[in-house]
Amino acid sequence: MKAAFNIKAFFILLFLTFLASVFYSNIANALDPSGSVARSNPECTGNAGGVITQPGTTNCEVTPDSQKITWYRVELCKSKPTGPTTLAVVDRSDCSTFYQNDSGSEVSIAKGVGTQIGTASDYTAVPYGNYSYGIITLGSTFKFTTSVTFNGNVGDGTNSTTTCVTKVSSLGTIYGYENRINTFAKGNVSCASDATAAEITVGVNTLTMDGANDCNHLLTFQGTTANVAAYMLESNGTLVDGVGGTDTDQIKNGVTGCVGGVSNGVSLIQGIMQLDLKITPDTTGIQIKYNNTRGVTLSMGDSNVMTQFDSAFFDFSLSAL
Repeated sequence: MKAAFNIKAFFILLFLTFLASVFYSNIANALDPSGSVARSNPECTGNAGGVITQPGTTNCEVTPDSQKITWYRVELCKSKPTGPTTLAVVDRSDCSTFYQNDSGSEVSIAKGVGTQIGTASDYTAVPYGNYSYGIITLGSTFKFTTSVTFNGNVGDGTNSTTTCVTKVSSLGTIYGYENRINTFAKGNVSCASDATAAEITVGVNTLTMDGANDCNHLLTFQGTTANVAAYMLESNGTLVDGVGGTDTDQIKNGVTGCVGGVSNGVSLIQGIMQLDLKITPDTTGIQIKYNNTRGVTLSMGDSNVMTQFDSAFFDFSLSAL
């Protein structure tokens, strides 16, 4: 049975997050992250209606006009896999690879629009059976294009109008843990009256930070239907060297791997999620359902002045057809 499974993208409210996910002290034997977190920013008021209430100084989340992610692997497991460490990749011994493209397959996501991931050659038939866990491996950078209309003027540090759009930054990729020096001059937002939205690239270089600005490279994100253990990885599939060396699941602020405005050595984001997936002779495909209702964050500085567009939680679920 060759896997000609149909992959379709939908907009729904099921939660599986990889833009900030799950992570432990004895890092050479990591299984689960020691900490967990939920969304830290609210949905922007008016997001559903298309006109956003001025956010003031509060960061909030909106639906991007378009979003692109890069998929590397989708694996189905019959038992809980051991998470990656600084020395070893995730344990796949009880897993079957459903999708794999080592070069990565960039996929466009828009609300209510279906998108194929990769090509038929990227898929392999998985044995019949019950799969209780999934491993998803994505690229650590996300692309967005969006235009946001407000019910009053919002500024970018230079201009102030009722519409702000994504613009290409002189910094190239903007990272979530960003030094704020010269942000207005180098940011990825324009509120000029004649601005046209352009595609921007946002990189994930920390899942979250604690009060001391130490960077979590593992963290459990609390989902609507399941929690997700997420790991930020180097290109070889292991955790960044230094994670857990001093702080559990973390790298200390200012140390390599926890510096603002750079990738921190992160190339991949990997999530381990619980499933209830049954593959039988009647199964015709596996469906991926996306939720990008709140895919992008409006980062605010002074009152009603945006500093940048940033990534937000990325939600999805898997089900058999």
